[in-house]
Amino acid sequence: MRHDEYERRKRALELQFREDVELLQAGYQAKLRALEMVWMMSPEANLPAGRPALDASETLRLSETLSPSESLGASETVSPPPALPPAPPPPARPRGQVALDFEDILPQLPNEFDKTDVDRALGYKPTRPTLYRVLHDFISMQRIAMARNHQGPSPTRYRKLPPPDAAD
Repeated sequence: MRHDEYERRKRALELQFREDVELLQAGYQAKLRALEMVWMMSPEANLPAGRPALDASETLRLSETLSPSESLGASETVSPPPALPPAPPPPARPRGQVALDFEDILPQLPNEFDKTDVDRALGYKPTRPTLYRVLHDFISMQRIAMARNHQGPSPTRYRKLPPPDAAD
């Protein structure tokens, strides 16, 4: 990497950082204005003596004109809530594990079932592509068949087929 490319990327990062901080500040200010409006509209608001409660239009006008530092007292500070860590991803399953698990639970499924029945019987929710690949494979092996294709909010229904040797 050349020095001029380094400087260009560094300036781009600094610009992006400033824009991100401005977005965070704007969001924080909007939240503070909303909090101020809720407080001003609440009947329990500790209003100074002789000051009547504001109606909704006055509160809206006030929230648009006051900055957060004006709406909160100088001694009051509101810290943003701590960020929650992202949820851990579901544990990875070995290749083919969902198909083996599906084969194990197939006898327990009702004669006609859908995706939610499979998720419930498995005890976990495989990724959508993986589950549909397994269902397609079992259709190809003639272990199950599509009983009814999805219609609007109704999910696709599948039905179990008798084993090939049971037809004799």
